[in-house]
Amino acid sequence: MLKVKTLLFFALLIIFCSCDKLDTRELFLKNNSEKVIFGILSGNDSMNDGSFYYEYKDDFSESKRGDYDAPFVFEEIKKGQIIANSDRPRYWNNYFNSLEDKQARLFIVEKDSVDKYGWKTIFSKNIYSKKYLFTIEDLDNLNWTITYKGK
Repeated sequence: MLKVKTLLFFALLIIFCSCDKLDTRELFLKNNSEKVIFGILSGNDSMNDGSFYYEYKDDFSESKRGDYDAPFVFEEIKKGQIIANSDRPRYWNNYFNSLEDKQARLFIVEKDSVDKYGWKTIFSKNIYSKKYLFTIEDLDNLNWTITYKGK
């Protein structure tokens, strides 16, 4: 019985130690412009790189959407607001290591553009107001806050 308990203890210890620790860092976007904006995180120069936005890809059909698969909800960032970017990866170090140039992109899209073109066109034509490129070291230096001042 003691051998079983000892074996179980070591098995649980190995499983616990092999799990990734929760990455609680958040990327914040501060809006210092006069416009209402949205932030879109991407691993390359295409805004539609992330899995969050699959419904805006050219080949997406509503018939592919599952019963519990709700569309991504973009959060408006009004003048003076600081909002955590909602399309963040689960583990930042893994995310940056997986990027070809080790730089992420944050695209700023103004609400005026969304109202004029719609999200499908925004994504298909890569329409944005500003693009930020940064490494994980850059984020550390910026205290994980990107400030948008306008065009």
